[in-house]
Formats: sequence, C-alpha cells, structure tokens
Amino acid sequence: MNMKKLTLFGLVLAMVLVMVPTNEASANHTTYHYTVPTSSYSYSGSEAELYNYLLRLIAELQAELRARGTGSYYDHDGRDYVGRPRAGGSSRDDDEPDVETLSARDIEENRAELRGEVDMNDFNNGEVFFVYGEDEDQIEDVEDDFDSYRDVDEDGDDLQKVRVDSDLDGDEEYERRVSGLDEDTDYYYQICVGYEDDDDDDVLECGGVDEFTTDDDNGSSSNDDEPDVETEAARDIEDDSAELHGEVDMNDFNNGIVFFVYGEDEDQVEDIEDDYDTYSEIDEDGDDLQKVRMDSDLDGSASYRLDLRNLDDDTEYFFQICVEYEDDDDDEVIDCGGVEDFETDD
Repeated sequence: MNMKKLTLFGLVLAMVLVMVPTNEASANHTTYHYTVPTSSYSYSGSEAELYNYLLRLIAELQAELRARGTGSYYDHDGRDYVGRPRAGGSSRDDDEPDVETLSARDIEENRAELRGEVDMNDFNNGEVFFVYGEDEDQIEDVEDDFDSYRDVDEDGDDLQKVRVDSDLDGDEEYERRVSGLDEDTDYYYQICVGYEDDDDDDVLECGGVDEFTTDDDNGSSSNDDEPDVETEAARDIEDDSAELHGEVDMNDFNNGIVFFVYGEDEDQVEDIEDDYDTYSEIDEDGDDLQKVRMDSDLDGSASYRLDLRNLDDDTEYFFQICVEYEDDDDDEVIDCGGVEDFETDD
C-alpha cells in the first residue's frame, strides 16, 4: 500500500475529527484553530477504493471549511487538494497576457491597416485597442502613463486610440484600418490590452511600437484620394442624451451620403464598413444599432453634430460616422471613421 496516501489519509481524518472553534470572534468573523495529532493507521483493501474515498473525504472537508467561513486550502499553484483551481480567481503564478504588434499593411497616402495579436493566457475580459500617431514618445509611453483604455488621452495627430475588442478571453489576431492620415508622414502605433491583474488593479500591456510611412500623392496606387472620415469624441453627455461629432472630407469624390451609426452592441456598430455597401442596406436593430443620415450629397468637407435623446441611463453606447460613395470602379462602398464610446450618467 502507498504509504504517502495512508499518511495523508490519517491527516485528513484527524482534521475532520478534531476541528474545534476557539472563542476568538468578532462582528465579522470567527478564527478557528485546529489540533492535528500524530496518528498511525492501517488499512487493508483495494488501493483504488481508498484513493477514491480519500478524494471524497477531502471534498467534504473543504465544503465544511467554506461553510464555516474559513475558505479552502490551496497550494502554491492556486489549486486545492483535488487539483481544482481557485474558484472565481487566479493563482499567484498566472501568466500575464502576451501582446505583439504586427507590421502594418495596405498603406496608402491617407490610410493604413494596423495589425496585432493578443493572448490573454490566464486572464480574462481584455479590452484590446490600438494607439497610433505622429509622436513616437507618446505612443511608446502609453503602457507606463495609463492604466486603462478609458484613461488614454487622445492628442490630435500625435496620439489617437481605437478599440477593437471589449471582452477578450483566449487569443485573437486583430486588423484595423485607420483613415484620415497625413500623406508622406511617419506614423507610430502599437496594440495594447487592458485587464485586471492578480491584485484586481487595472493595468495595460502593450505589444511594442512599430512604424510606417504613408504614401505621397505620386506614390498612390489610385488616381483619386478616397474620403477622410473621422469620428470625434461625444460631448454633453447626460443621463438620457449626448452629442455625437464627426467630420468627412470627400477629397476627390463627390455625392457622399454621410450618416452616424450608434447603439449598445459594439460589434454591430464596428462592422458597418465590412457588412454593408450602402446606407439603405443597414438593418437597424433596436437599442443595439441605429442609423441617422446627416447629408445626402456631400462634395468637399464638412463637420457634423447629432443630438441624441431618449437614451437609457447608466448605459454604454458605441458610435461612428460613415460615408457612402461610388469608388473608382463605380462600386458603392462605405468608409467609417472608427468607433468611439460614451456612458450615459446614472
């Protein structure tokens, strides 16, 4: 018979038999002291039966400890005697997220596709976003200067942020096209993730700064400059209202149909550019997705403001400004300015 199992068996039996609370108590808890005598036991029978009985006994002991408000025993890996991880929490040796910034693609004179990947490892609920801009120092210092996506302060051309996931569990690769860039200009960017660490503190982990240079007019693969579209931060936010802002420059195109999309479902708002080619095709979906047309024939550039009313209080909303137009191939396409968010007052 395996002596290690017999010894543990004796220890568990002794703890079950002699758990006695002391009189040390307060308004919030009682402190228990346990006396564990040294005992010897003999056993005859199947080793498998003993092992299974021992596991059941340990589980019952842990249930008793939890019922008395003392919690369970966990080893240095954050697991109990039966090998189960700590419920509702992470162990002290959890692996932090792996974050990597990947090279940009499809770089033109006023737009580019940013890429990166995040593996949350032993953590959950990651808020994933890109930061980009013309100031390398500000982009590089995001991890040190801020603790969450919401904390990051945008700074015009020098620093912008765009969220791509609000609740990542596991791993994912991301691609996000950004527009409204200056031609023939160096840009710096990186992907980051915000999450709660072992101490329940908000922290950021970023994937390292990469860079690209936008094309100049002569280097563009297209004969015409595509529209520049930029979603701006919401203003005058109250419990049931907010102002949405954005701007569109049609550049070498005309007859733009400009509109806002907004709602409580970030994915539906974010996927407008990929899922639809025209404003009329967009299917509204109650509180999750709404659309509002602002201009049906834009030539040149304009700024727009949309006053929203009858919103739900204490609720997070997502929005972006978009424009529909005909491209060089006379196909109908939609370009959007990137998703922003706000939360109504309580």
